[in-house]
Amino acid sequence: MKRFAFLAARPSTAADIRANEFAEVKRIGRLNDDEIVYFSLEDRPEIDPTQYAGIFVSGSQYGFFDDPESKTPEQIATEESLFAVNDVVVEHDIPYLGLCYGHQSLAVSLDEELTGQYFEKLTTVNIEVTDEGKKDPIFGQLANPFPAILGHAESIGKLPRDTVVLATSPDCPVQAIRHRNNVYGVQFHPEIDSESLEIRLDYYNGSKYFEPGELDAVRARTSGFDYSHAAMIISGFVDRYRNQSEG
Repeated sequence: MKRFAFLAARPSTAADIRANEFAEVKRIGRLNDDEIVYFSLEDRPEIDPTQYAGIFVSGSQYGFFDDPESKTPEQIATEESLFAVNDVVVEHDIPYLGLCYGHQSLAVSLDEELTGQYFEKLTTVNIEVTDEGKKDPIFGQLANPFPAILGHAESIGKLPRDTVVLATSPDCPVQAIRHRNNVYGVQFHPEIDSESLEIRLDYYNGSKYFEPGELDAVRARTSGFDYSHAAMIISGFVDRYRNQSEG
């Protein structure tokens, strides 16, 4: 059976968040240590996407709009490593689930520019499944709408070629996509609930995602929700492509 691959796009300076992302994908996907491999993109690992049942790409505070001259060697390595993986994924329609930054990277790989028009501070949003999403084997199993945590400065504006919108929201039209049959991206974070969000709050305090002094407000607007349907995107992805790899 092929294993899954988790690609950490976040810098190693955010080690606790990296570790939590990986642990949550494993937990939600019911994956043991032998079923998933961890890669740090800033280390420029050699990755052959065709050897994996499916690929997860994490979120990141890096932005594709960042001034090229301000990008660190680690950010440049992350982008170049990820685009190399994406090129193979897109060519062969390899199962892929991009989470926020990974989702945005797909549009860039498919030659579409991102937009800053749909900026959203760190919050919880009700995500609406589209008609295309209702027909999708993963998104068609979700409640409609369902709550999810998100926070992003960049997003997909113009839809890339051979791509459908699976989920949307009033303030961000492209919340989830599928390119061809197997390549998925979500602008929100199905791996985060209000408990795992706590690991991120101090790190992001005073960043582009929320202003200093807003910690209590962020907690208030993200607490008390059932995030299980957002998490089902991860478990549904694993179930679908684990079964295919076994076949």
